[in-house]
Amino acid sequence: MKAMKTILALMVTLLALTACNKEDDIDEIFVGRTWFMTGIAYNGANNSSETRNFYTDTDRNCYFITFSSNTFQGKLSSGVTISGTWQANGKHQTITLNLQQKPSLDNLFDKQLLNILSNVQSYKSGADFLQLKDNNQNTIQFGNNR
Repeated sequence: MKAMKTILALMVTLLALTACNKEDDIDEIFVGRTWFMTGIAYNGANNSSETRNFYTDTDRNCYFITFSSNTFQGKLSSGVTISGTWQANGKHQTITLNLQQKPSLDNLFDKQLLNILSNVQSYKSGADFLQLKDNNQNTIQFGNNR
């Protein structure tokens, strides 16, 4: 009976240790994926409806980010492109984006987005969403589709 309790305790310990060792598959989340912006929260205000208003019938080729193995490129409003390098840690769900150069922006909405991207520190992800969060709890929400 004592041996049975010891074996059971070892099995529970082993299960607990393996369950805590979950790490995101960075390649699956980022590499080769294009994410389309679906919402933003900036300074406590959710601007998701404003995001949708920027996708017009004539200009749907904006507000996205595409990741390759260590670089990214994307587009804010029409004509404003961004690019750079990125690094992520799947165990801690952290990410940094290093912009190659910051574009000059007139649009306040684009300035807010660029500020978040420049200061992004963490991510959350699922099969059909990606959320990037900066150090001030501002977030950009992305999805598989516009």
